[in-house]
Amino acid sequence: MSVSLRPVRALVRPATRWLDRLVAAATVVVAGVVLGLQYIAPNKRVLASLAALVLFGMAWRIDMLSGIGILALVLPFPRGTVFGSTNLAFVLLLLVIWLLRVTQRQSALPRGTPVDLPVVALFTIYVVSFYNVDTTEHLRRALEYFELMVACMLLFYLVVQNVRTEADLKRVLAFQSVSVLFVCLVAIYELNHPGGTFIPGWIDFKRTVGTEFNTRNVRVGSTFFDYELLSEYCALNLLLAIFMFMRAGALLGKLAYGTLITIVTFVLFATTTRGSIVSLAVGAVYFIWLVRRRVNAVNFVITIAGVSAGFLAMNYYVAHFTRSGDVLARLTATKFTRGIPDSRTEAWPAAWQRLLEHPLIGHGPFYSSEHGIKVWTWPHSLYLYVGNNVGFIGLAVFLYFLWRLWRLSSPPSDDLGHADYAKAYLLIAHVQVVTFIVDQIKIEFMRNPVYQFQVWLMFAFIVAAWQITNRPLVPAAVAAGRARPA
Repeated sequence: MSVSLRPVRALVRPATRWLDRLVAAATVVVAGVVLGLQYIAPNKRVLASLAALVLFGMAWRIDMLSGIGILALVLPFPRGTVFGSTNLAFVLLLLVIWLLRVTQRQSALPRGTPVDLPVVALFTIYVVSFYNVDTTEHLRRALEYFELMVACMLLFYLVVQNVRTEADLKRVLAFQSVSVLFVCLVAIYELNHPGGTFIPGWIDFKRTVGTEFNTRNVRVGSTFFDYELLSEYCALNLLLAIFMFMRAGALLGKLAYGTLITIVTFVLFATTTRGSIVSLAVGAVYFIWLVRRRVNAVNFVITIAGVSAGFLAMNYYVAHFTRSGDVLARLTATKFTRGIPDSRTEAWPAAWQRLLEHPLIGHGPFYSSEHGIKVWTWPHSLYLYVGNNVGFIGLAVFLYFLWRLWRLSSPPSDDLGHADYAKAYLLIAHVQVVTFIVDQIKIEFMRNPVYQFQVWLMFAFIVAAWQITNRPLVPAAVAAGRARPA
């Protein structure tokens, strides 16, 4: 936090100045003694407490946008704790700091968003759904998943309330781009070290699919440990990388984001997942429809030919020169039974049958594959998953939430190069929403404790961009709060 944001002292007395110095000196001495003792006889709880204090001090010193940016960088790399993951701790840390700054008038007061109603309703129906949790073990797991969802909602509001200008949006999207790069680099390491360890005791790839062959058909999941969700992550962020490339002015920026596009595309193919490729294709067609007035026939044909050639070349390279498989072969081999893909012929009917057991408020926040003597397959569909958790009432609320996001992201411009950065971003965000809605037909982001935060980040960026576009006047307190640290 910059000096300009600290409370102004009308008169600083010499005694007060000396007292500040004594406190600072005492703090250094105490910290040195504690660190010395921990070096001789380390205690992991004391070290964790010291680390928490250091993080709190760092977060308090920097501005909120930088804090949110750092949070975006660390969200894909959580560690487990006794109270949840480190992601929950970081979100709560920033939330407390933001609330403190609001009370001190160093940040603007919270404001309502156009999705408050469905978010509050979704929270309420999840609370009500606990009524049908029938075992102690299921209650424990349900509380864990509910805590995760609440943490994601807090992250959503933390971002929406602090990203208020075009400059803010540019900064957080830049941080998100770096985060995407880190996730993809870990995926590339996993592809070359299937079944190995990236950081001992933290990130390993023992659950990597395809390691039993050790040479072929490896499907990477990176820090999400789920190849289908990583594939969707790459599809959504490929659109973001293209947007950032289009908006980059300098040659170095173009080169950086062009490299990011290549890396994300490579990892997308390395997951060997059909659904995200199809969803991305649907999103691309929808994007062409949105910008149809700007499409030049000659340029369009050249672009389509280039993208198709790049698609085939990347698939060939991944299939023949890496440990991964051939996604094009999987696409062409797809079969349907009564309109259901071959990989979902058992999961979807079973999930529908389970949904009908508690159709109004569902089974509770946690999806259990075992219930008594019954064993249920995973739904493999967000909409069936939500329905199983919170019934048709909760599903209706969630669909309304998605519809609101689709409406809010409806682009006011069909130009990615529009002078208004937020308006240009909404164009690509709208395509992200469509791609996400289509892809979630065959997978559920809520089942993954790491990936959930990424989806809610995307939701937050969309709502923040809409508010920037529709509420361009920024309070003076917010403008002051954007000052960089001294």
